[in-house]
Amino acid sequence: MIRLFSNTYTQTIFFLMAFALLFRSSGLIEPYVNSNTPLTLNYLQDIFNVLNQNSVVAYFISTFIVFITSLQFNKICNKHELVIFPSFLPAYFYIVLNSVFVDQFYVGPVIFVNLFIILSLGSILDLYHSENPYFSLFSASFLAGISSLLNMTYVVFFLIVIIGVNIFRPFNFRENLSAFIGFLMPLYIGTMFNYLINGNFLPYYIFFPDYGNFNNQNWVLYSALPMIGVIGILAILRMNKNYNLNSIKQRRSIFLMLITLVASGILMVTGKQNPRQEFSFVAIPLAYFFSFYFTNSRFNLFKEIVNFLLLGLIIFFHYWEG
Repeated sequence: MIRLFSNTYTQTIFFLMAFALLFRSSGLIEPYVNSNTPLTLNYLQDIFNVLNQNSVVAYFISTFIVFITSLQFNKICNKHELVIFPSFLPAYFYIVLNSVFVDQFYVGPVIFVNLFIILSLGSILDLYHSENPYFSLFSASFLAGISSLLNMTYVVFFLIVIIGVNIFRPFNFRENLSAFIGFLMPLYIGTMFNYLINGNFLPYYIFFPDYGNFNNQNWVLYSALPMIGVIGILAILRMNKNYNLNSIKQRRSIFLMLITLVASGILMVTGKQNPRQEFSFVAIPLAYFFSFYFTNSRFNLFKEIVNFLLLGLIIFFHYWEG
C-alpha cells in the first residue's frame, strides 16, 4: 500500500478514491448517530441534520469531502516540498487518519473546518519570500474566521494563523492587523446573517472556549490511537534526526505542524463536542509526520507490515464499537 501511493502518477488518484470508498464503507454497515450538543448557529444544524438523514448520502458526502481535502493537503505538501519525495502519501494518511472512528463519517462542521485549516496553512506557506503577502494573509485569517464561525472553540486556529504568519514573515504590525481584520470579516457576516434569519445578533447557544477543562480520555485505550501515537513518535524522531538536512522553509513548516499538533490535541481533549470527530484536526499534522516517516526510495517490508497492522486495527475497532 505504501509502495502504491509513493508516486505522483495521475492515475494514482483513482486508486486513492477507491481506497477511501472501501476503507470508510463501515459507515454504511454501522451508521453513526450524532448525539452532540446543537451547533452554535441554529440554522446550520438544520442543514447538517438533512445531510445526515440518510446514512448512504452521509457516507458519500463525508467521504467525498475527506477525499477532496486529502488531495488539497497533498498538493500543499508537494508544492512546498514538505516531504522528502513527492508522492500521494500525505493524502493517503490523511484519509486513514480521518477514518479512525465511525464518528468521523458524520457530515458535521469538523470535516469542513479541516478543509479550511488546510487551505489556511497553504496560504501561510505561500507567505515565504512573497513580495505581495496581503492576499495570502487575508485568505489564511479569513478561513480561520469561518472555522470560528462554526464553533467559537475553534478560535484557537486563528492563534495558529498568527504564529504561522510570524514564522514565515518578519514581524510587521500592518500585516498582523490585516490578518486580524480578515479573521473578523466572516464573524461579522455571520452575525448579520444570524440576525436576518433568527432576529437576533447572537445565536441562542454559544460554545465558549474552555481549554482548561480536560475531559475523561479513557476511550483512547479502546481504539487504534495508542498505535498511532507510537508511529507518530517514531516519525517525529526521524524528522528530528534529519532536521539539519532540511531547508529553512521545511524547518519552519515542521515547527508550524508541531504547533498545530499541540493546539489540536488540546482542543480535542477539552472541547465540548465529540473528541473522536475532533481527532480529525490532529490528523492534519499526523498525516504530514506519517508521510515523512513512511517515505522511502526503496521498498521497505517493515513499514508495509506496520501500515497493514494499523489499517487492520482501525477496521477492528470500527466493528468492535458497533
